[in-house]
Amino acid sequence: MELKIADFSDIESTLRLHERYHVETISPEDREDGFVTTSFTKEQLTQLIEEEGLFLVKEGDEVLAYAMAASWDFWSQWAMFRVMIDDLKNLEYLGVQLSTENSYQYGPICIDKSLRGSGILEKLFNFSRAIMNHKYPILVTFINKKNPRSFAAHHRKIGLEILQEFSFNGNEYYEMAYDTSKELGGKGLIAVVDSPIEYLPLESFFDKERMAAIYENTFQHYYWSDDFSAEYYVAQAKAGFIAVSMERDGKLYLTPEIQKEYAILDFKNLHISKKVKKLIARKNLKIEMGYAFDELLVKLQEYHAFCWFNAIYLQTLKEVNELDDNCHVITVALRDEEGKIIAGEFGYIIGRTYTSLTGFSSREKKYANYGTAQLVLLAQELEKSGFDFFNLGQPYMPYKLDLGATVYNRDEFLKRWFKSTNIEEK
Repeated sequence: MELKIADFSDIESTLRLHERYHVETISPEDREDGFVTTSFTKEQLTQLIEEEGLFLVKEGDEVLAYAMAASWDFWSQWAMFRVMIDDLKNLEYLGVQLSTENSYQYGPICIDKSLRGSGILEKLFNFSRAIMNHKYPILVTFINKKNPRSFAAHHRKIGLEILQEFSFNGNEYYEMAYDTSKELGGKGLIAVVDSPIEYLPLESFFDKERMAAIYENTFQHYYWSDDFSAEYYVAQAKAGFIAVSMERDGKLYLTPEIQKEYAILDFKNLHISKKVKKLIARKNLKIEMGYAFDELLVKLQEYHAFCWFNAIYLQTLKEVNELDDNCHVITVALRDEEGKIIAGEFGYIIGRTYTSLTGFSSREKKYANYGTAQLVLLAQELEKSGFDFFNLGQPYMPYKLDLGATVYNRDEFLKRWFKSTNIEEK
């Protein structure tokens, strides 16, 4: 297997791969794992290759992955890119106003499903980034909100930062950027500890003016800290942040996120499909709410190739339960007849709210829909216990809206959050 800059002999194989995963021709079973939307002709690929903007992963004569990265001049033949070009003057990244001279457009990228989860995305991205860095300091791209797999891969794994959200031709997109001088390291998890991401110390959560400024700044989502204490974790959680972890140069960082939008499930809106309803009744499924911390961690790491939830993060959660009665971490598990966890999650309770952190469900065909069943049963249990709502966090994953969740902007969410958590508004 080799990484290379494409030449003209690669056009036919690239087009075959492209067609398999294009939004108009992709098979239904592959669609949920991501797709590409831009169409290309042989002539356009020829032009792209002449510009040295097509990067490949090949096995023999077959192209198994590609990434496109080219000047705005090349992309200007499509209407959507012309709109993006016109808007560059209104955008800044790393303190610099964007232009066609200091930035280029990355993507689409397409990886055959046989290589997904293998680290090829990070290698291909880094390969193209290093070459394009000789021409441009800033990468710009967009991702359709209907393509959550691609968004998660590029935002969480690689570290692309959101510049803005925009609409075009009836679709909603994230516009994102990256500093091309930054090499990916280790497992491809980019720590967002470099400028312009700010360090957020513990005392900030108790400073009303500081928190008011953070809440009002909807262009900033992530902050970073090297403080994994239970005190820090509780403070950021009570403030409405949801923290993950990221690694760089062998060191782990906590990255609290105050999201721009939240998916909130009000129990009256819970949607249960006929399949799930029948499954719950037929199997008499019940969830176990408790403290299966270590057991569930093993399952998470088996399921997620790049798992931000690790032993250090888990230790912090265990210490949270010893520190604060009004912030309580639990596990939710759905087991099969043999007692094996086949779907589950970590989450925390603050006041009359439950926030989902991360979870998994078995990929085995015989357990189809068990993950959704676990969420439905949890929502029903929370309603019985008098909770106000189920906080599902970021709204970009379609299953949350399918469950009946409503998207709240940051301001709307915080009003509900402070009321239901019995916490004085910051």
